[in-house]
Amino acid sequence: MQKFEPQLHAVVMVICTTAEPDVSSPWRKEQNDSYGRGLILSGRRVLTTAHSVDHHTQLKVVKYDFGTEYTEYTATMLAIAPECDLAILTVNDDEFWNGVKPVEFGDMPSPGDKVIITRLREDRDYLPLVTTCVLSSGMTRYSFWGTELLAFQINVGLSGATCSGPAFDERCKCVGLKLQSENYKSDFIPAEVIKHFIQDYDKHGAYTGLPLLGIKWQEMENLYLRMLMNMEHDEQGVLITEVKPNYPESAILKPNDVILSIDGININNDGTVPFLRGRRIEFSYLIGKKYVGDKIVIKVRRGFEICEFITELATHIQFVPANIIGRPLRYYIIGGFVFTTLSFPYMQVMDDRYNDDERPDEDELLFQALYEERVVLLEVLKADINAGYETEFTLQNQVLVTFNYKPVEGLNSLVSMVETCNEDFMKFTFGNKKTLVLPTNIARSRTPDILKAHSVSCDMSDDLKKLVKLTRGEESQVCI
Repeated sequence: MQKFEPQLHAVVMVICTTAEPDVSSPWRKEQNDSYGRGLILSGRRVLTTAHSVDHHTQLKVVKYDFGTEYTEYTATMLAIAPECDLAILTVNDDEFWNGVKPVEFGDMPSPGDKVIITRLREDRDYLPLVTTCVLSSGMTRYSFWGTELLAFQINVGLSGATCSGPAFDERCKCVGLKLQSENYKSDFIPAEVIKHFIQDYDKHGAYTGLPLLGIKWQEMENLYLRMLMNMEHDEQGVLITEVKPNYPESAILKPNDVILSIDGININNDGTVPFLRGRRIEFSYLIGKKYVGDKIVIKVRRGFEICEFITELATHIQFVPANIIGRPLRYYIIGGFVFTTLSFPYMQVMDDRYNDDERPDEDELLFQALYEERVVLLEVLKADINAGYETEFTLQNQVLVTFNYKPVEGLNSLVSMVETCNEDFMKFTFGNKKTLVLPTNIARSRTPDILKAHSVSCDMSDDLKKLVKLTRGEESQVCI
């Protein structure tokens, strides 16, 4: 155990004071403290998870000087990478850095490998270290952001305690940092993903984002599907079903192209490529290892032709921060209708409101939540003006498509159209073709009373007040 001690001393506690908004009631904020774990890096930096410092108003870091009273040091954010749930902090106080030793990272563990984890009880107290086994590893959807990246999972069935912070291999190297997880199964961000994030920051002085291949695809394990695509007997690959616009790939790839290889690495019909120790992993792993701006060679079959293309990888084309990192949630209220932007947290909170028979395509909603700005109806504040609409739960998970038959291109777009509307009625049409209607003048005059009746402080988020001031003048919002 003595051999392990230097790595344990690279672990710190991160205390985060947050003002986290309520996704279902974005005008409300609740301030509280949360406790996370961090790792000392070289260059006077501390690595921690993005979810543990989200919506922070104050950050403090504490060294684990076991057996002594601890001192809290004020920290500041240098970079945050929500896609891979990581963040880098720094501490300006020189005293904090006295005697610290940076953590050393190990390799990706495989199923069955032993790892050493730390346990936590009552926020601050460590319990003895526990050795457990890796259950699985592979591409995993990270719960904080919704992107799929490499992760490994262990089983933590520890009564009265939870796994927190880093995991170490038997050589005392750090192999992972704990993700947000549910139940007793704990997912870890592997050292490979951590090092990729750190190297990106070191190279660019900022986090530049993870590259994304802007396509949708399907497996080709069916013989007749391969025959239809004119594939040779010994060829394998995946079928492109959609190419997303605004990505470099849209200039070279087409639906019904078959991707055979990336950078000379062949892709199997099930969409996998070689991985560690003879195992296989989804081919998106190859993209996740790259950096924004890197070039890749894509080999495809297009009909009877074999083509090779070189493309430069772009980051996520993202219009709305999926987790609204540290920013107030955006909303706008008119006539009791509460509109907001579609986001991953919104999908998590609102999932229980879906009717199974009218559940939208969750994959498409997730894509829109991550990479596009879409407006959704968050809630209907009951009032006489909107009577009959308050039970329309199916609309509360639908994207708003048009306002008075004009496309809604984002929340700013909607607010501008509503504020300047001079028609008798406001017509809101959603993705499932349903329409809500409000009388324009009555909706405007009744909104303050509706806010007061429901104890809502203001009819819009702060970011919209400047926009609305241009149309309302000095009375830029309705507040109670």
